[in-house]
Amino acid sequence: MPSRLRNGAAAWALAFASAAPTAAVLHSESDEFVIRHEVELGVSSDVVFAGLAALPKWWSGDHSYSGDAGNFSFDLAAGGCFCERWGGASAEHLRVIYAVPEREVRLRGELGPLQTMPVSGLMRWRIVPRGSGATLTWEYRVWGAASAQLDRVAAPVDQVLGQQLSALAAYLGEEPGHRADGR
Repeated sequence: MPSRLRNGAAAWALAFASAAPTAAVLHSESDEFVIRHEVELGVSSDVVFAGLAALPKWWSGDHSYSGDAGNFSFDLAAGGCFCERWGGASAEHLRVIYAVPEREVRLRGELGPLQTMPVSGLMRWRIVPRGSGATLTWEYRVWGAASAQLDRVAAPVDQVLGQQLSALAAYLGEEPGHRADGR
């Protein structure tokens, strides 16, 4: 296994091993979980949407297979891929199935180690204009075989997604904290 692939897998494993539960895990059972994060942003919904489209600039390379965010690409349109390419290897992280500029994006896929499990995932990014700013809500639903023991991985996945949302907020010039209260 190339060292970059090992390093990316090790970063995901570390997140899984050291994560603490948060209130953002709305539901968790052996065959499914639901995670929700929300952040109030002081930028308009068009800036939020453009920030989402710039995913390779803010998604952490620590949560990649190659260990380098420079290997990410993302096309924010139906059929578009959040992909990673390095050397002769490649990975599809998520696929866009619905995109309405400034309002909502839906993606299908299983992030990181979830790709090795008999599961499916649906991520939803919802943008709601609020005065001169916007509220961004991320929801990730994963379901599949009870043998996947998804209740054991919900909290670590929640932690990683919380880190990514904080990175997006920082990229947009916002404070890195966000609400993880499921509202």
